[in-house]
Amino acid sequence: MIASASQSMPIVTAYATLGEAGLTHSLNETNAKAIFVDPQLFSTLFRALSSPNSVEFVVYHGEPSVTDLALLKNIHNLTIIHYNELLEMGKSNPVKPVPPKHTDLACVMYTSGSVGQPKGVLLTHRNLIAAGAPFVRSS
Repeated sequence: MIASASQSMPIVTAYATLGEAGLTHSLNETNAKAIFVDPQLFSTLFRALSSPNSVEFVVYHGEPSVTDLALLKNIHNLTIIHYNELLEMGKSNPVKPVPPKHTDLACVMYTSGSVGQPKGVLLTHRNLIAAGAPFVRSS
């Protein structure tokens, strides 16, 4: 999240508890270009990516099965990157920060809601700072 914030790029959270339908909804509603996923959630990701969406990059952490990774690589128009590879790309190609304004969107956090589709809660950078303010001690 901090890396994304340093480039003024908002993130979207779609927790595993939202299931396939919730993930598909959050991808479509936000037009997400990239997704970070752990290998144990690949099966949910496969089904969510079978619907039209805007995802271009899949970053995964850990070690998926050879079969699951092959299935993911067979999905057209996706760039598949292991997290460690992404870190190395960042080290080799540093970019200057693009600081966000306090009113810029920092995060869309999906909740299951009480009925219907998951709800996306919009959080600005100001919201995130305000949430941490009670924990800052004054001298």
